Amino acid sequence: MGVRKDRIYAALTGDAIKSSKLDAEVRGRLHDAILKAGGELEKYFPGLVLDGINVFRGDSVQFLLSDPAKALRTALFFRAALKAAGGPLRVDMRFAIGIGTIDFMPEVSKGGADGEAYRLSGPALDSMSPKQTLRLALPQTGATLSCLEALKTTVALAGTLAERWTAKQALAVKGALLGYTQDEICNLWPTPVSRQAVAKNLDAAGWFAVELAVKCFEEFEFSQ
Repeated sequence: MGVRKDRIYAALTGDAIKSSKLDAEVRGRLHDAILKAGGELEKYFPGLVLDGINVFRGDSVQFLLSDPAKALRTALFFRAALKAAGGPLRVDMRFAIGIGTIDFMPEVSKGGADGEAYRLSGPALDSMSPKQTLRLALPQTGATLSCLEALKTTVALAGTLAERWTAKQALAVKGALLGYTQDEICNLWPTPVSRQAVAKNLDAAGWFAVELAVKCFEEFEFSQ
C-alpha cells in the first residue's frame, strides 16, 4: 500500500522487556505470542496497520499506522493482548511511537520503509530509560513546547499503568480499548465471569486514567 509524503503517520517500534533473560524455549513461544498479538491488532483495527506487522530478532516488532491519533490505543492494545495470553510466558513489551512523514514504502515485501516517523521511533526506543515502557517522539510542530511535553508525559504515565497489569486486568482493558461494554468483555473470558469481576479488573488496571490518556491523545491534532 502506498503512502503520501504530505501526510502524517505513526511508526511504532517495540521489544519484549527483559527478553534476554528468557531461555530458548520461552523465547520461541514469545515469537509466536508477538505474531498472535499482531494478528489481533490487524483483525480488530482493519485498515489501520500499513505494510503488516514486521517481527524481527524474535522479540521485536515494528509497524506503521495510517492514523497517528490511534497510536497510543494501538500500543496499549498490543501490550494488553500479550499480557492477556497469560500462562508461563508473562511477557510485556515497551514501545516507542514516532509521529511524522513517510518517504518510502516498498510495494511488495514487508519492512524496508523509511521516513521521519521511523527515524524518530527507532532511536527513541534505543534511548528509552529502563524505567519507561512507552515513549512518544515528535518532530517540531506548531504546538507549544508545554503542550508537547504534556502529551509525552501522558503517554509515559499510561505506559507505567500498563506495566502493572495482570493477565486478567489486561484482558479487561483489551476489551475496553475496543469500546466493548462490560457484558461484551465478559465474552472474552475463557470461563464464565460476571460483570462485577470485569469492573473490578478494570478498576484495578487503572482504566479510568488510561481511558482519559487515550482520549487526550486522540484529540490532539497531529500536523506537519
